[in-house]
Amino acid sequence: MTGLPELLRRHLVSDAPPLSRAERWRSTLAGFLGLLLFEGVLFVLPLGPEEKRILAPLGATSVILFALPHSPLAQPWSVIGGLMLAAPLGYACGLWLPAGPWVMAAALAASIWLTAWARCIHPPAGAMALTMAMAAAQGAPFGPAMWAVFANTLAIMVAVMVVNNMIPGRHYPQGTPPAVQKQRAHVVPPALTHKDMSAALHEIDGFLDVREDDLVDLYERTLRHAFKRMHRLRCADVLDTSQPAPALEFATPLSDAWLLMRRLRVDALPVIDRSRRVIGLLALEDFLHAVSPEAGRSLGESVKQLLTRSPDTHSERAEVVGQMMREARAGLKVARLHDSLAEVAEALSAGHQPAVPVVNGAHRLVGMLDRGDMVAALYHRMQIEDAMRAG
Repeated sequence: MTGLPELLRRHLVSDAPPLSRAERWRSTLAGFLGLLLFEGVLFVLPLGPEEKRILAPLGATSVILFALPHSPLAQPWSVIGGLMLAAPLGYACGLWLPAGPWVMAAALAASIWLTAWARCIHPPAGAMALTMAMAAAQGAPFGPAMWAVFANTLAIMVAVMVVNNMIPGRHYPQGTPPAVQKQRAHVVPPALTHKDMSAALHEIDGFLDVREDDLVDLYERTLRHAFKRMHRLRCADVLDTSQPAPALEFATPLSDAWLLMRRLRVDALPVIDRSRRVIGLLALEDFLHAVSPEAGRSLGESVKQLLTRSPDTHSERAEVVGQMMREARAGLKVARLHDSLAEVAEALSAGHQPAVPVVNGAHRLVGMLDRGDMVAALYHRMQIEDAMRAG
């Protein structure tokens, strides 16, 4: 008997992840408020009582819209196109086909074909086709029946637009373009493109109730988690903490900082306070950003002028590190010794900073990691893996 429950679970129960407790409550609240608003919109429409009646297929539509608003089946064209195309199709089958069991079958089959062709598959559209086929068979006039479908479709779209955008954590429709974001200085090429996903979907040759964007996002998140799981190197594993890490202070002259970075052959240095807590980062590119191009002066001359201290007591240009550094409170990524190298690599790949300072449990500087350190760590790990395979 122990095999029967397992057999039923494997073949009858979906393996889709269940809704979280918060999402269950959001869906319940959305369904309650949505149906109230749906009925309110029907009530105020300037139509007759027969044209404003609630149609049963809209109950199934409501479940999809308020419980699965991210689904492709819940997007506006799927709802509007699915219901409005299936309704006259079902009515035509009930009106023109001879009475028999094939009327309902033909109405459903025709609605599936047409909505699939029009890319607006919506499961309740099948119920709408059957409802309209029965209405035609019972002699209901076409005009009021279609007005009822139109009124129900309009009311449910108003309700879902209002309710799903009113509840925190919801956004509808899903295909609305996101807000314009500031372009990053460096864009990491995606591990998976829509071209790859489209080719894979054509191989499956079936309808999946998930958007390509969600599949790409899920795949990239899975890759990131797999990278963190399989590459468990920590910052402490690659840092040499036997000697104090070189660093700058707020009042260090820019000329001294430039010379120290050239001597150490590094692209960036952390900036610390007297307790060796990280307060910023200074990179070579910051010097270039601070240089204003002037006619008749080369880049080298402009940098030389920047590094020359002004004899005056006040100056409009930066003269010390603290006036040019990237501040930690302004979004600078600082790692800890126990942090994964994957987190450091992710910060570096974003292109916002050329290096990541590393601090200990007391938030004091112990070292810094840059892209060269990441490449070296990856190279050594590949050597170890090759050696293990050879052994």
